[in-house]
Amino acid sequence: MIRSVALSTTSLAYVEVVRTLGASPIRILVKPATAQCVAPLLAIVSANIGVAITTEAGLSFLGIGVPPPTPTWGNMLGGVLAEWFRPPWWLVVCSGLALTSTVLAANLFGDALPDFLDPRLSGRLSGL
Repeated sequence: MIRSVALSTTSLAYVEVVRTLGASPIRILVKPATAQCVAPLLAIVSANIGVAITTEAGLSFLGIGVPPPTPTWGNMLGGVLAEWFRPPWWLVVCSGLALTSTVLAANLFGDALPDFLDPRLSGRLSGL
């Protein structure tokens, strides 16, 4: 995705002007192309935070993640469910809701970040 943004940036008019004025390809890459690639990169990273949290919790739940003395949501769910299959309900529900709300918040943040960082949408977003 970043490569496609960088390639589309090189065909823009102001990049052609900078190239015509004699800027080196490295300077063109550092200034305009990097500035255009920051917003998609932040959106990708923030959207993948939820995937990383869910993966870690799943591996810890199965017992192949972080070692058990470390408190993680996967260890909390796995340790509670292994307790004679009659766990206190609040331990399962609270840690499951915390995991779900954190992943949902990370995904919503990753979804809203490109809209916030896009300068073309600044007039439309302020009217909401």
